[in-house]
Amino acid sequence: MRSLDRKLLRDLWRLKWQVAAIALLIACGVSVSVMAFSAQRALREAQALFYAQTRFADVFAEAKRAPLSLARELAAIDGVAGVDVRLVESGLLQAEGLVRPATVRLISLPAEDTLALNRVRLVQGRLPHPGRRDEVVALKTFLDAADIEPGSKLKAVIGGRAFTFTVVGAVLSAEHIYVPSPESFMPDDAHQAVLWAPRATVELASGMSGAFNEAALQLAAGASAPAAIQAMDRLLKPYGGRSAYTREDQVSHRFLEAEFKELSTSASILPPVFLAVAAALVHMVVARLVDVEREQIGLLKAFGYGDAEVSAPYLKFALAIGLVGVAGGGLAGAALGAAIIEQYRAYFRFPTLVASFHWTAFAAASLASVAAACAGSLQAARRAAALSPAVAMQPPRPAAYRRGVLDRLAPGGTVDQSSRMIVRNIERFPVRAGLTAAGLAASLSMLVGTQFLFGSIDRVIEQAYYQVQRWSDSIGFGEIREAYAVREALRLPGVFAAEPVRVVGAVIKANGRQERTSVTGLEPRAQLSRPLDGAGRPLPLLGRSVILSQALGERLGVAPGQMVRVEIVDGRAPAVDLPVTALAQDFSGFAIYMDRAELNRVMADGDVVSGAQLLVAPDQRAAFYRALEAVPRIIGASSRDDTVASWRQVMTEAFRVMITFYVGFASAIAFGVAYNTARIALSERGRDLATLRVLGFGQSECAYILLGELAFLAVVAIPLGLLGGQALAHGFTLAYSREELRIPLVITARSYGISLTAYALAVAAAGAAVGRRVWGLDLVSVLKTRE
Repeated sequence: MRSLDRKLLRDLWRLKWQVAAIALLIACGVSVSVMAFSAQRALREAQALFYAQTRFADVFAEAKRAPLSLARELAAIDGVAGVDVRLVESGLLQAEGLVRPATVRLISLPAEDTLALNRVRLVQGRLPHPGRRDEVVALKTFLDAADIEPGSKLKAVIGGRAFTFTVVGAVLSAEHIYVPSPESFMPDDAHQAVLWAPRATVELASGMSGAFNEAALQLAAGASAPAAIQAMDRLLKPYGGRSAYTREDQVSHRFLEAEFKELSTSASILPPVFLAVAAALVHMVVARLVDVEREQIGLLKAFGYGDAEVSAPYLKFALAIGLVGVAGGGLAGAALGAAIIEQYRAYFRFPTLVASFHWTAFAAASLASVAAACAGSLQAARRAAALSPAVAMQPPRPAAYRRGVLDRLAPGGTVDQSSRMIVRNIERFPVRAGLTAAGLAASLSMLVGTQFLFGSIDRVIEQAYYQVQRWSDSIGFGEIREAYAVREALRLPGVFAAEPVRVVGAVIKANGRQERTSVTGLEPRAQLSRPLDGAGRPLPLLGRSVILSQALGERLGVAPGQMVRVEIVDGRAPAVDLPVTALAQDFSGFAIYMDRAELNRVMADGDVVSGAQLLVAPDQRAAFYRALEAVPRIIGASSRDDTVASWRQVMTEAFRVMITFYVGFASAIAFGVAYNTARIALSERGRDLATLRVLGFGQSECAYILLGELAFLAVVAIPLGLLGGQALAHGFTLAYSREELRIPLVITARSYGISLTAYALAVAAAGAAVGRRVWGLDLVSVLKTRE
């Protein structure tokens, strides 16, 4: 081994804790990239495999009642490689252990499974016998959440008739990888039952024979989806067809795509922060190393070593730090990727979801990390190469001592000598002080920028479920009904208020853009559901006009006073141009509100409703749910309390894992910056501190001189970190907001308190790790050294 390489190893060992602190930051950056891209690839591979195995369709459409013979015409559409038609009927289902009945969708199984689209994957039990009318298979997520075992019996009211089904198997479906509840984008698996049965069973429940009400197409490679949709709509229109849509608008698939986007966002926002801080720390440590070893550099050059040979150890020092961080980051990224995949298994039900290591992401992150570490050492290496032997072997020029800001502002003895030493040292090294403050501010920004999520979710719940939607329960009818049906709902046990609602599917267009959503018709003076403006005031529903949610208005580029095209996809499918009177502050996504009477006039259906929103006495809720099962036309029931509880449980668990990652990462930045700053200060001022001890200064005073600079910079970094945290939180709200959920920027006092506490503990731990050396300072040994 060459002598300079042996020196490099000795330097690495001597500075091992500083090296470890910097390598930890690099490891955090690498691990985030590896975790995000590994999880994304695992989900992508599981999705692609499952879609291929089940022949997941490309285009979907619904109809009122279409003859089976129409399937041949659908198959003849140009570019269509496969067609599947089926019957679907909805209702209510009661299972042992459920207080509130579940909403059930009964889907017909294909006669020939090998040719079908959207096939189910059997994971337990068996498929129903074709000749049995009482056997079904159920979605495994529902069975697990409701604690139902195969062999159990389920009671359902479908199409106004009571049925008892025996569950003979559990299945997974590409259409139902993620199943959100009707009133929330969060899953409510225990109350979202999906059953599959032979076609004869579903025909009996729906009263339709030789017909279908849902169709799906698989397109050949290169086929035009818009052209297929147009042809499909034309064929289904005489049979009450709704506007067809592509896979991108399918609920489960769309949610998966949003998750992929969030993983990419995490991988692009966080690693650069770690690498920038790590590069700054490498610069500080290597620059200090060059200053300490001036004479050694001079001797080496005097003995014939060239500039490249002398500067190489400092570049190798940075390279070693980068490689250690990369190795640790790869291991941590693999572990974190496996952990997040385990969490995803609770939300996304794939037959096969296996964590895999993304070598390409690891290689790219490793290259960037090593490059950042080496870049941090370049300036110091150039300084070493530029030193001539004569200059290097002379003692460094003493620092220029002059009256600083503190001396001018506080002359005399108004400030103690220890504090003056701290301020003067900061004035002597302003660049290093700035880098330290910036690094500490970055850690606090990350803490504040992630802790806001809990306050934001509380704000969404408060606004969506206690201000906009103030009902306790809602019901949905299988078919539109006369408005008097709402009066009938008032007779149900415990109901003391009820308001009608009409919901129709629609495509809204403006400025060359369009979105598929629904129009909600409300009473002009509704109290249980009302759109609100930004100040929380109810917005009036004015005649033949619409109110858009703010998210939808921004997506379409529409402001109040402008016109939008609303193409209804239900009933007679009318299309109208309507003015926008206001934008509602609605965090729940793309919504359109309209006067129910005006909506009914557009639909030309008379005074009808599709559901009702209710206030139910809490002590009568069980009796209310039992009574719902006897009302044949009710096919859906939602509870605000259940929805909010599900929200809190799912979001808290998801954010708990994510926030734990971020708090750990941010604390690593704070600790790494603080430890290296204090350790460099001890290296520079060890002789001075020993001299002060001999002159009579106590250990506490010396520790104050050493760590006071760090404490001062940590305090200076707080306002910068808080401002940066607000900016980062704003970026996260934009990155993580989805169509079904817009996250508001709400940073509470609790969030600030948690962030500042974690920040202070990390800095204090680093200070304590270095400060304890003051008590163990060997005065004789320190005073004998020249440096």
